Amino acid sequence: MTKALIITGAAGGIGAAICRRAAQDGYGPLYLLDRDEEALSTIAGETGGTAIALDVTDAEAVAQAFVSIRTSTPALYGLVLAAGVVDNGKLADLSPDQWNRIVSINLTGPFLCCLAAKDDLVDGGRIVTLGSLAGRTGGVITGTAYAASKGGIEALTKSMAQELAPRAITVNCVAPGAVETPMLAAHPPERKAAMSAATPLKRMAKPEEIAAAVCFLLSEDSAFTTGAVMAVNGGLRMD
Repeated sequence: MTKALIITGAAGGIGAAICRRAAQDGYGPLYLLDRDEEALSTIAGETGGTAIALDVTDAEAVAQAFVSIRTSTPALYGLVLAAGVVDNGKLADLSPDQWNRIVSINLTGPFLCCLAAKDDLVDGGRIVTLGSLAGRTGGVITGTAYAASKGGIEALTKSMAQELAPRAITVNCVAPGAVETPMLAAHPPERKAAMSAATPLKRMAKPEEIAAAVCFLLSEDSAFTTGAVMAVNGGLRMD
């Protein structure tokens, strides 16, 4: 049985790790979505996936991309929503345009993808979203719009989990703490050192560790887990 997956944000640090792990675990065909065409082509070449250049904030483009995928793969097993950007702007220096950009990418984009995919998912399928520790803490280091968008992802996850449960489609969220990816370039070195020092395990996560959590939630072993937020933060927050 084939298990077709769509992975958004496939060219990012975490997204690329998810693509590699999904290919390793035998999922396929893989449809890899990202707006970075060059990096997307590279990860598609590594994993044998189909690269689709896409801006997840463009509702029409998202709908068209999913129609295209539907013609190739009528039965979709899973959707992984890893597209996102970090932002450190606090309320005092956050413009409405900046707010709209962050929320559009981190929250509206996943919503548009779920809207486009919901009828194509097989019964017993999987949706996995990417949240953040900031969604629980309000973003001690990260900014207001980022924290709000990730809190929204948790609520979206739980709402969809209830709605899709009659079809045995599970919807879960992986909420990382700090992860060693290029996205962390937004933080100065001293701040990254402070994040590691504040974490009980005294380091940041590797992208592969986040990918492992995502792939557990895609697996048959997670069939009775839905509406959950899996914290993968090295013990930085325990609740």
